[in-house]
Amino acid sequence: MDIQSLLNARESLNLFPTENRMSPRALAALASDATNRYPLLDLPEIFLGDVMGLEQVRDECVDLAREFFGAEYAFVPFLSGLQTMHSVISTLGYVGCRVLIMSPACGGHYATGPICEQYGYTYSYIPFDKSTLLIDVEALSEMVSTVKPHLIYLDISSAIRLPRSRDIRAAAPDAIICLDASHILGLLPAAPETFVLDGALNTCSGSTHKTFPGPQKGLLVTNDDAVAETLSTRLPFSVSSAHMGSVGALAITLEELMPNKTRYAENIMANAKFLASFLATSGFEVSGQEFGFTETHQVWIEMPAELPLSEWGKRLAAANIRSTTVMLPSSGRPGLRLGVQELTRVGMGKDEMGSVSELLSSILLKDAEPASLRSEVAKIANQFPDVCYAT
Repeated sequence: MDIQSLLNARESLNLFPTENRMSPRALAALASDATNRYPLLDLPEIFLGDVMGLEQVRDECVDLAREFFGAEYAFVPFLSGLQTMHSVISTLGYVGCRVLIMSPACGGHYATGPICEQYGYTYSYIPFDKSTLLIDVEALSEMVSTVKPHLIYLDISSAIRLPRSRDIRAAAPDAIICLDASHILGLLPAAPETFVLDGALNTCSGSTHKTFPGPQKGLLVTNDDAVAETLSTRLPFSVSSAHMGSVGALAITLEELMPNKTRYAENIMANAKFLASFLATSGFEVSGQEFGFTETHQVWIEMPAELPLSEWGKRLAAANIRSTTVMLPSSGRPGLRLGVQELTRVGMGKDEMGSVSELLSSILLKDAEPASLRSEVAKIANQFPDVCYAT
């Protein structure tokens, strides 16, 4: 088996909502000698002698994350979004506490409930209005008065609307509120009603490779002094090695994206709306028409009831179009959960969203042979070989 050839990118269009394209500089950091090294550690009982200056890379990454998100504190040692979730929940909760989380049927992460149980917590699902696809803050307020949660963990995974953080805080004034922004991390510079560290969220955390175009890693930001102190004390027992090559890649991505972070986020949101509108015009049943289809990077397409869950996904994959099929919160039926963040990252805009829509229509509605459209997919992909928003 030629493993190296399998690792090379194909001429494809990526509509996964969970992936993105890294810059050449960030990719180079992953292949550097730092990947196998530890930064300086000089304590009374131990000394690790770093001769590369990797602690400076770590400190610079922290400073860049603080600047990028406008936060007092940033933590970057996490290896993934799921490890970040474990660290937040285990650090800020206690055995027997009540946690409110998103139901997977309403877009929550599949692992959050089992993780809470693992740590000895009791959890309930946050009330969710499937007609608006928003948290039902009135019902949440009533629930909070009854169950008095210690922690609210907003694990936003499948979402075409952005949570209103101030409304959630008003419904739960005394709870610790943590936003897991893994999917929407790169959108936060253009989401002022969601990303509210002062007066709403105690923490904001998530993976760094979805709408945020960095390495597979995790980070957390907060303005809460007590939370920051607790995390600083506990994190050495959660992460012993931050994988310094990934820390360097994250620092480079933060630095490169900084001048364009808002424009990048806005363009992702605009492209999602363009794609959704084109798909609806083509005859697809697209969720969210009553509020403009989407507020995030995701677009949801309902599948015909008679089709197996993976049917449309397999047809698109045969044409070298990457996608995901899931049970959609809007209906509880199978559907495509698409994301436009990588297409935006390489510079595509409204015209290309129209071309992508035409391809999906040909393959899924007009039953064109998927393999026959690979050359058209490659033609579009090859027009955008480089990443943008990396100055």
